[in-house]
Amino acid sequence: MNRAILIWGALSGGCMAMALPHRRVAPREHRASRLFFLFAALLMPVSAMAVEKQAKRVLIVHSFGSVAPPFTIHSTAFEAELVEKMGERVDLDEVSLDMARYADSTMQEALVDYLEKRQAHWRPDLVVPIGSPAGVFVARYRDRLFSDTPILYVGMDGRRLAPGALKKNATFVGENFDLPGFVDDILQIAPDTKNIAVVIGASPVEQYWTQAFRKAFQPFSNRINFIWLDDLPFDQMLDRVHKLPPHSFIFFVLLLRDAAGVTLNADEALQRMHEVANAPINSIFQHQLGLGIVGGRLYQAAREGRDAAHLAIRILRGEPASSLPHEIVGSLPPRYDWRELRRWKIDEHRLPPGSTILYRTPTVWQQYRDWIIGGASVVVIQALLISGLLANLIRRRRAERSLAESEARFRNMADTAPVLIWVAGSDKLCTFLNKAWLEFTGRDLERELGDGWAEAVHPDDLQNCLTTYEKAFDARKPFTMQYRLRRHDGVYRIITDEGVPRYDVAGKFLGYIGACVDISDLVQKETALTEMEERVALAAEATQLGVWELDLATNEVWLSDNTRDLFQFDRGTEVSYSDFQERVHPEDRAVRNAMIEEAVESEGSYETEFRIVLRDGTLRWIAARARCQKDGSGKSTRLLGTTRDVTKRRQAEELFRAATEASPSGTVMLDRDARILLVNAHIEELFGYSRDELIGQTVEVLLPQSLGDQHPDYRSNLIALPGAGPIGERLELFARRKDGTDFPVEIALSPIQTPQGLLVLVSVTDLSERKAAKEEARYRREQIELLSRVSMLGEMTASVAHELNQPLAAIMSNANAGMRFIDSGKFDAKQLHEILADVVSDGARAHDIINRVRSAIKKGEPIRGKINLNDVVRNVAYMVQQDAAAHSCELQISLADDLPAIEGDPTQLRQVMINLVSNAFDAMFDASPSSRNVEITTEYNGNGMISVAVRDHGPGIPEGTQDRLFEQFFTTKEKGLGMGLAIVRSIVEAHGGGIAAENVKGGGARFSFNLPTSKEIPA
Repeated sequence: MNRAILIWGALSGGCMAMALPHRRVAPREHRASRLFFLFAALLMPVSAMAVEKQAKRVLIVHSFGSVAPPFTIHSTAFEAELVEKMGERVDLDEVSLDMARYADSTMQEALVDYLEKRQAHWRPDLVVPIGSPAGVFVARYRDRLFSDTPILYVGMDGRRLAPGALKKNATFVGENFDLPGFVDDILQIAPDTKNIAVVIGASPVEQYWTQAFRKAFQPFSNRINFIWLDDLPFDQMLDRVHKLPPHSFIFFVLLLRDAAGVTLNADEALQRMHEVANAPINSIFQHQLGLGIVGGRLYQAAREGRDAAHLAIRILRGEPASSLPHEIVGSLPPRYDWRELRRWKIDEHRLPPGSTILYRTPTVWQQYRDWIIGGASVVVIQALLISGLLANLIRRRRAERSLAESEARFRNMADTAPVLIWVAGSDKLCTFLNKAWLEFTGRDLERELGDGWAEAVHPDDLQNCLTTYEKAFDARKPFTMQYRLRRHDGVYRIITDEGVPRYDVAGKFLGYIGACVDISDLVQKETALTEMEERVALAAEATQLGVWELDLATNEVWLSDNTRDLFQFDRGTEVSYSDFQERVHPEDRAVRNAMIEEAVESEGSYETEFRIVLRDGTLRWIAARARCQKDGSGKSTRLLGTTRDVTKRRQAEELFRAATEASPSGTVMLDRDARILLVNAHIEELFGYSRDELIGQTVEVLLPQSLGDQHPDYRSNLIALPGAGPIGERLELFARRKDGTDFPVEIALSPIQTPQGLLVLVSVTDLSERKAAKEEARYRREQIELLSRVSMLGEMTASVAHELNQPLAAIMSNANAGMRFIDSGKFDAKQLHEILADVVSDGARAHDIINRVRSAIKKGEPIRGKINLNDVVRNVAYMVQQDAAAHSCELQISLADDLPAIEGDPTQLRQVMINLVSNAFDAMFDASPSSRNVEITTEYNGNGMISVAVRDHGPGIPEGTQDRLFEQFFTTKEKGLGMGLAIVRSIVEAHGGGIAAENVKGGGARFSFNLPTSKEIPA
C-alpha cells in the first residue's frame, strides 16, 4: 500500500528527475485468499501503524537505480541476508540517485528537499548507501538529513569516501581495488598481449575510475597499448571490440551510461559484447563469471552485501556503528571459465597456482559414473543367471537332457565362484545354493533349501532380513542388506547380500538370484579406524590441536572442530580453501603459499608459523605442520595438516625480545658450552660485530681468555652456574671490540632453566664512561680543593701576617734585648741562653706557619691529624691579642674539660677561628667600649659532636640576610669581599661538620660550628 501511495503521488505531482523511493516490510505474510486481501486492505491503516511501531526502519540509498549491476548484487544480497537473519520485522525503504541518468547537483537538491519533508513521517534507524555516489551523497548531506542516524557505507572503494566520513557513528564494508593487478591477471594467462581495450562508461563515477585506471596502468605503457573506449556510444564500442588487432584483450570495467547518454545494464552490455568480441574479455566482479569473461581476481559484491547485513543487524540491535570494525572485502583466489579458456585456446598451465576452473563440461564417465558402476555390478551379478538363461533359451526346444546339461554347467560355474550364490523361485523359496555357501555354513543342501538357510541367520537380524527380502520380492526390485550369518565353526560373520530379480525371454518373473560376500574383516577395520579417529580427535582436542585436510585435485577443505574454532568458522558450514586462505595475515600469505607449493611439488612436508586475522579483528599466531599423503599409485592427492594456537608464546617471545632490545645494557645468551645463542642491539653497538658474526661463537670472542688473569675462574663462572637464581657477584673484566681495542666492562650472570637445558643470560655494562667520569671527578675535586686553598689564601693573608707578626716581633724584641745586654758589658751566659732559646722557639713557630701556608696552596691532600680544639682556641686567642687591643675589645674564653680530639687540619681550623673572631671585632666597631666583649666557648654534647661558638655584642645580623651569610661574594661590610664566611663554611663542611649563625637575646650575634670527634668522622 505504501508503494502505491508513493506512485500515485508521483503521477499527480509530476515526474521527478530522481527515482522515487519505495518501501516494503519483510518478511511478507502469506495471504490465504482474495477475501483476505480485501479484509487486509480495510485494516491496512491500523496494521501499518502497528508494523511501523515494531519494525526497525532501514533506508537504502542506491547510486544507480534498482537494476544496475554490480550495485544490484550488493543490495539484493544485503536485503535477503538482513530479512533472513534479523529474526524480526524490518521496514525497508529505498531511494535512488539514478546517477547514470541524472548527475546534476540540482537533482540531488530535489531529493534532499523530499527526504527532509518525509523525515517528519518516516525516520530511519539506519541509513545504508550502496555505491560510491550514494556514499558521497549521504556524507555530504548527513548533517542536514541524518545527523543522529547511524550510517553503513556499502559496496564502494574506500578511497571514494571523504576524510572524516567514518568518524561520526558510521562504519564501512567495501573493497580496495588492486588496479595494476587486473593487468597482471591478463598477462599471466596471455603473456603475448599487446593491446588492451578498456571498456568503461561516461557517468561521473565512471569518469573518476577512468582517470584512476589511466594512472594505475601508466607503468605498463611501454609494453601494452591501451585502447580507451569511454568516449564512444555503445554501438561503436561493439564495432571496435569486433575489429581489434591480434594479441588483444578486452578489460570490461563498468558500463552504466555510454558517451551518447544512453543508460545501460552492465551485465547485459557485457553479454552483447561477448557475442561480437574477437578477443577474450576480463572484468572485475565475481557474478560476471559465466557471462563471458575469462576470469582472474574477482571482487565479491554479494559477500559485501551479506557482511554488511550482519553489521546492520548489530547496529539495529543497539551497537554503535562507530564501534564496529571497517571491513575491506578482498578478491577471491583466481577462478576461470573453462568454456572461455577453450574458446580462446588459453593453456590451463598458465593459470596462477590454486586457481579454480568452473563450468567444465563433464565427461561421460563423470556424468554417469554412478550409473555405470551400478549397472556393471548388476551385470556381473546377473551374468551367472543370464548365462544359464541363455543356455535354456537356446536349447528350449531340445530335450531335457540339454536342459540338465545347462543347469549342471551353471552349477559348476556357480560352485567355482568365490562368493556365496543363491537362487530363489517365484514362491520366495530357495532353490539353489552354491558350494561356497554350503562350505561357509557347514550344512548340507537339503537343510538349506526352502527356508532352511534362515536358520543360520543371527536371531537378532532374522526379522529385518526377511522383511527386506519380502519387500524387494513383492516390488520386483533389487536389494542390498547386511546381516550376521553363522559360519561352520559357530562364529557369526557379517555378510552383505545383494539380490536382483530374474526373468525369462518373455518377461515372466522367475524369482531372484543373489550373491553374498563376507565383510567382517572390512567392518572390523572400519570400526578400528573409526575408534582410532576418535582417539586422535580426543587427543587433538585435549592438546587443542586443530586438524585439516586439503584435496589437491578439487581444492576442497575439511576442518576439524578445533580448527574451525581456532579460525572462527561456524561449525556445520562449508569452508572453501579461499575462505581458509583469507584468514591468513596478508603479510604472511606469500611465505605460507610458497611453503605449501614446495611441499606439494616435492611431495614432502612443511612446518611454519604465521598470523591470522579473525572476523573480529583479533590477531593470532598459528603453528602449522603438514605433509602430503599419496594414493595407491604413489601420487600425492591430499595435504594433511595440524594447527595450534601459539599466540601467548609468540607474545611472550616478543615481550622478551622487546625488553632485551630496550635494555640499556648489552645482553648475551649462552649455552652450557659458552656459545652465543642471542645478542641484543646494544652488544652490536658496543663491540662492533653484527649478530650473524657472533651467533655460534664462544664467549671468548667478546671476553678473551687472556684477559681473565685478574679473574681466572670467570669462564667457569659462566658455565658452572648454581641451580637457582642469578649469580649475585658482578665481575669487572676487560672486553675486546672487533677492532681489537680493550675496554672495561661489568658483567652479571643469570641462569635460565629451559627444556633445552640450562642457559646463561649475561648482562654486559660498559664501564669506560663510568671510570672516565670517576677520574674526571677526582681531578676536578683536586682542582676545586686547590682553588679553594688559593681562594682561601687571600682571606688568610691578613691572618697569616698577624700570625707571623707575633713570632717575628718576639724574635726582634729578644734579639734587641740580647744586643743591648751584650753592649752593656754585663755578660750573663744563662740569660743570654734564655734569650736565644726564645729566638729559636719563635723562629720555629714562624717556620711552621710558612710551611702550612705553602701546604695550603700546594696540590695534594691537606695535612690532617688529631687535634684538640681547646688548643686551637688558645692559640688563636694568643694570636689575636694585639687585634683585640687595637679594637678595644676584651676576649673571654670558656673551654670544656676533657674535650675529645678531632681529626683535621689545624691551620685551616685556626683560619676558621681567626675569621670568626675578626668578624666579631669588626661587628662591635660602633659599640661602646664597655660592651665590646667577644666570647669563645667549646662544648661536647656527648653524641660525637663538638661545638665551638664565637659571640659578639654588636648590632646583630641584619634582617633578611641570615640565609645568605655564607654565600660567596655576599657581605654586609662596606669594604668586604664576601669570601670569608664562604671559606669558613667550606672548611667546616670539609671536616664533616656544619656552621650556623643567629642573633642572641640581649644583643649581638653568635656563630657556631660543630665538628665530629675522630671516631665519628665518616670514611
